[in-house]
Amino acid sequence: MKKHYNIIIAGAGGIAEAVGLILAEWSTVTPTLFIGNRTLSKALKVADWIKDGSTKQCSIKGFHLPEEGITKEMKVIFQQSDLLLDCLPGSMAPKMAQLAKEFQLHYANLTEYVNETEEIMALAKDAKTGFVLQTG
Repeated sequence: MKKHYNIIIAGAGGIAEAVGLILAEWSTVTPTLFIGNRTLSKALKVADWIKDGSTKQCSIKGFHLPEEGITKEMKVIFQQSDLLLDCLPGSMAPKMAQLAKEFQLHYANLTEYVNETEEIMALAKDAKTGFVLQTG
């Protein structure tokens, strides 16, 4: 088992805050967390909130996750990561799942949107990584 995981949390709302703090505090491996949001200032704020709330050492970085396209920074983060945890609105799930597949990341989402879940199931049929859906 690996001793370190790079985990991307897509979104910077209350669920992302909670998940990030749980991962930082309770993880049995030392994670690096990347908090991505369309508003960089919000991603940075959540990263700081998790750092301030955790009693354990954990590397946490906020980054810009644009609604369209991919930035150079985002590409680097996705290339070095292991898992994408999607805490965005359900309508964004297919885009996040596609990115996870392209970068060969494990993917978990919280949405319970049926149409988006069916779309992701079709997308993930030939994926080389795990896709865990409707975890919310």
